[in-house]
Amino acid sequence: MKEWTDDEYLLYVNATEGSCLWEILADRTQSEDEKLWEEYVPVFSRLIVRWQRLGFLKVRRGPEWPVAYVGDDVPTDRVAALVQDPASWKYEEEPGISIAVILGARPITELEEDMEESPWTTHDGHG
Repeated sequence: MKEWTDDEYLLYVNATEGSCLWEILADRTQSEDEKLWEEYVPVFSRLIVRWQRLGFLKVRRGPEWPVAYVGDDVPTDRVAALVQDPASWKYEEEPGISIAVILGARPITELEEDMEESPWTTHDGHG
């Protein structure tokens, strides 16, 4: 059985909580320093794109809080461009649009099977 990396587990927990993208980075770095966050944008972007395509999570976007529950699902063909844009991960005091991740339709327990051969996960655990 494959063991999850710290980043995979952290993304799963944040999706369970309906977290905004910037919250994932703050949790990962345990810091409010957005310069530290930048290192992890590519890591989590790759995971989000893969997991969203597999149905394990959804990306939601919208102007109202809590976006995880009242936002609109981002279509699969737009997720990559959205999460690969560093601006999507910035914290804003009064955001015009927020982006969040939530659990998808497929049970996360199926993730282990799909992640066995994942081209996104490396042996160093950094995607």
